Amino acid sequence: MGARAPEDALQLRQVSTGSRLLLAALVFGIPVVALVALPTLMVADPTAIDRTPAWVVPGTVVLCALLAAALDWALRRHRLSLDRDALELATSFYRRRIALADLRIDQARVVDLDERVELRPAMKTNGTGLPGFKSGWFRLRNGDRALVATTGGRRLLWLPTTQGYGLLLEPVRPQAVLDRLRELAAPRRPG
Repeated sequence: MGARAPEDALQLRQVSTGSRLLLAALVFGIPVVALVALPTLMVADPTAIDRTPAWVVPGTVVLCALLAAALDWALRRHRLSLDRDALELATSFYRRRIALADLRIDQARVVDLDERVELRPAMKTNGTGLPGFKSGWFRLRNGDRALVATTGGRRLLWLPTTQGYGLLLEPVRPQAVLDRLRELAAPRRPG
């Protein structure tokens, strides 16, 4: 048996700083700027701003900051673990433990989405989608249902299951994960 890949090679590729900053801008930056700037620009009667309760601006800023922090935590919750019995996936708000027996490892492939366009996520049914990040449940272009955990790369691991959906994952080294799954799923010899 060959040398085993380091554990970090078996992990999912982490979300880029750019995707995290985009989410922070959408959830915190835009609402706070709108809250502070728009009332002064749009109110015909400037004294109407003075009638806004004092807690509204700081309360909204705190709420947006907490929401941005929670969503950033979810983006960083992007990992994969393998053991003798199962694969466990955690990505944003989704977590799934799948028994190795429920994985169709013989049909699993490392794919290039530029060549296998039918496996590209097409419609988000319950998930998160940002430029450079997809997490959750999607319909693929071929109509199949998939639990997706990608960060915008094109070399992914396609892993069908016996449960009516597939996994579309972006590990640091997709082939190393597939090799490890095959090793774990191989019949165990009495020792």
